[in-house]
Amino acid sequence: MSEDIRVAVIGLGEAGSLIAAGLIAAGADVVGFDPAGSLPNPPVPIAASVEAAAAGAQLVLSISSPTASRKAAEQLAPLLEAGAVYADLNTGTPAHKRTLAALFPEGAFADVAVMKPVPGLAEKVPLAVAGTGAHRFIELLEPFGMDLEFVSSRAGDAAARTLIRSMLTTGMAGVLIDCLWAAESMGIQAWAYQEILDEFDSSSSETAKSYLSGTAQHIKRRQIEMMDVVEMLNDTGYESSTAPAVGLNYSRILHGKKIPFSTIR
Repeated sequence: MSEDIRVAVIGLGEAGSLIAAGLIAAGADVVGFDPAGSLPNPPVPIAASVEAAAAGAQLVLSISSPTASRKAAEQLAPLLEAGAVYADLNTGTPAHKRTLAALFPEGAFADVAVMKPVPGLAEKVPLAVAGTGAHRFIELLEPFGMDLEFVSSRAGDAAARTLIRSMLTTGMAGVLIDCLWAAESMGIQAWAYQEILDEFDSSSSETAKSYLSGTAQHIKRRQIEMMDVVEMLNDTGYESSTAPAVGLNYSRILHGKKIPFSTIR
């Protein structure tokens, strides 16, 4: 290990506890503090106050909640020791991350995006890192075998990546739920659920590529299919929230908007 460091983890919910415990197991000196209050079985030594947690820490990880991230940054900015890095691992917009970065000296803030669910990975979860403190953040944690990717020196660039990923994953969840509600209105929900499982079981990166190129090739037919879906669901009394949005995208394509990475132009 290149150096001994002290890490303060602010926020000991599921993600914070798993990352803190993993860092301890990897040999880091970790202290925790949870703004929400006492924990019955804390995974790390608990500081008596946020001030005590930050004292002597070369790295402060904020993993509380998106709504509490600004308060935590404002509270900890004046407590940060010279040369230390404050890393915000909470979900937030790029603009919000840049607002937080402005509270800290040059080189002291890292915008860190958690790119996969923490359970099952703990401290090994992939982290995208941006901000003026990004290089220092990576330098401090690389010896612990963490999965770290430098994005840029501009706070917010890492946050953009996790939100675009959330647009995909959270959006897919919304489409699945809408599809099952639609199927329920027609009495075929169990069949639709199995179709969804089978579709995911047979999917790969080639599936995504075929969606892009196949849509470019058959855009008019797919637009008509979605119009038929909306008409069918109108007859059942179910109002889909996603089918009209998909239809709008297909209309944009028909009016000349290009499909990214499609092999068909």
